[in-house]
Amino acid sequence: MSHWIFDVLLNPDAFFRERADKAPGLMVPFILVLIAGIIGAVTAYLTMTAMLPSLPSEMQGFVGLIGITTAVGIVIFSLIIWAVQALVFYALSSFYNGSGDLKKSLEAVGYGYVPLIVSALITLGLTYSFLSSFTFPAIDFTDPAASAAFQEMIRKSPLLQAGQVLGVIFLVWAANIWIFGIKYARTITTRDAAVVVGVPVVLYIVYQIIILGVL
Repeated sequence: MSHWIFDVLLNPDAFFRERADKAPGLMVPFILVLIAGIIGAVTAYLTMTAMLPSLPSEMQGFVGLIGITTAVGIVIFSLIIWAVQALVFYALSSFYNGSGDLKKSLEAVGYGYVPLIVSALITLGLTYSFLSSFTFPAIDFTDPAASAAFQEMIRKSPLLQAGQVLGVIFLVWAANIWIFGIKYARTITTRDAAVVVGVPVVLYIVYQIIILGVL
């Protein structure tokens, strides 16, 4: 018998079909989203503390507090995004006469975070490698030109850009899981579920490509 994680990743149609008639269970999806959020929070905290030499002296004493606040905010934000994603898919599927409890949509979206956890771990590793090999210069953040040049230097890091590209690839994988999850959660066809999930995901990917400077 295969593990459910492999079923989610490799055969989401069978996984969600088997769960279609069961009551929604949100504990496992909640834990998956929480893990992804915690990994993202660790990445943000490492980045924040590494930037210490670049910050004005009067701010350096608050880096720890800012880092912790940012990390906690990212965890909370990840849970909010989970709910928003489920609401968006739930609302869009209504145009295809979708039926089904909102909790089933939350469950489906949560299971789709399995590849996003892998993506977050890779991003954490790439960020750590970047921070280990990069010396942050002292920056006058009151100078818009200096601040913009600093941000551009970070944005063009090959390691960080590789993380963003991999993030898009794993997002497409997650979207494939969401398609079958929403199909059974809302009792709609695979084609309709692909539209419900695909439209917002493609819009987000286009936004990410623009951020990368490709367009």
